[in-house]
Amino acid sequence: MKTDIKNTLLYKFAKRTYLAAVHFACDSKRKPLVKPLADSILDFCIDKNKIHDINQLSIISSNCFAGRIMQDLNMEYNSPTLGLYFMYPDYIEFLGNLHHYLTKAKIEFVEHSKYPVGDERRAAWSHWYPIGLFNGKVEIHFLHYYSEKEASEKWYRRAARVNFDNLFIIGMQQNLCTENDIKAFDALPFEHKVMFSTLKLPLASNIYIPEFAGSDSVGDPYRKGHVFYRHLIRHLS
Repeated sequence: MKTDIKNTLLYKFAKRTYLAAVHFACDSKRKPLVKPLADSILDFCIDKNKIHDINQLSIISSNCFAGRIMQDLNMEYNSPTLGLYFMYPDYIEFLGNLHHYLTKAKIEFVEHSKYPVGDERRAAWSHWYPIGLFNGKVEIHFLHYYSEKEASEKWYRRAARVNFDNLFIIGMQQNLCTENDIKAFDALPFEHKVMFSTLKLPLASNIYIPEFAGSDSVGDPYRKGHVFYRHLIRHLS
């Protein structure tokens, strides 16, 4: 009988050791940038006439990057876009009707993604996770959640905390994002927004990341957090 190496204790130990080393390396590169990042975001997003408090800000992102920032800055989770991701046509729709989707729309959990790659990714992921659908239009992959109950409770609780008067909108060229999506993102009527991309585009919100040039998407916002932080600080300064 053939043994599945992924189920052996040696493989699991080696994987844990490798991931621990990766996380340590990523943290050591990213942590020195946390204070400069906090200062840059405050200067860029917070009204100087109000209390200078990072927790007045709600960060909306297309993937887990909002969670990365909030964790590093010890922020209150006053945004629901943590531990999940959107496909880009859906993210543009979501942002275009943000108040409705955060205050009125209800999650309907679905068995399959409307995108073939969505089902492929979930099948390859380390655990099953729920996929939610709003108004039959906006699909959300709750990547780091283990049940529909957990996903819905955290979504509604955090969505209720969003400060619509102080939003920082973040886009990232991933998950079927095209050049037209990047342009559509730039045209959205949000004062504070940035888009990380591999393209040199003459758009006010676009942050070109040369480290990912030649690819059709930018890298992992967790493992490459220091790269995004460095470019974001430079862009906001």
